[in-house]
Amino acid sequence: MKTVIADDERMALFMLRKYTQWEALGLSLEGEARDGEELLSLIEKTRPDIVVTDIKMPHYSGLEIIGKVLEMGLKPYFLITSAYTDFAHARQAMRLGVEDFLPKPIEKKELNDALRRITQKGSENKNLVSGLVRNACLYIEGHYGEKLSLEGISGHFYISPNYFSSLFKKEMGMNFVEYLTNVRMREAEKLLANPRYSIGEIAEMTGYRDVSHFSSNFARTYGMTPSAWRKQ
Repeated sequence: MKTVIADDERMALFMLRKYTQWEALGLSLEGEARDGEELLSLIEKTRPDIVVTDIKMPHYSGLEIIGKVLEMGLKPYFLITSAYTDFAHARQAMRLGVEDFLPKPIEKKELNDALRRITQKGSENKNLVSGLVRNACLYIEGHYGEKLSLEGISGHFYISPNYFSSLFKKEMGMNFVEYLTNVRMREAEKLLANPRYSIGEIAEMTGYRDVSHFSSNFARTYGMTPSAWRKQ
């Protein structure tokens, strides 16, 4: 698998190159970068399968790089490295479907174990829903009761609304609004089975501030109003 590595620290870049078991893992080093701008250009040129990068670099951060690469339509596996003080910040990268992140200083075994997991995943199934879309679905299912929008979700994952919308529909077979509505209606159906909740309360619990909007979506989904469904 084609691989590029990036770090603004010369020694860290050297250790990545030295520690990686290139031949044993079936990896080829396509290039190195010392800053975000150089890395972005390298990715665009080489179309790598794996990108190993520090999360903090000049010009573009690791998070910004991931967002820009996704908007190019490329889907390499990302392995993020981070200093301990940046570890909490690195966790944000997981929202974008990053495969793994490693604390600095890099340990040889941890690096190769992470790369081995990526190569195995790549060889097992290349048609899986991307990590980004999978994480977006999980986010929707955990926050369906809140005010969600295409712009808000895409901002949460550091990508443009247009790219997120097209990727989501391509991989899920439905657009963002349709998926969100399906999640909300599924939860509403469960709540309607409990008589302690009024229709208005259920509407609010599933993210609707307008009961009539909730009722019309429910009727469109189930062929009857929430009140009629509850009485059957």
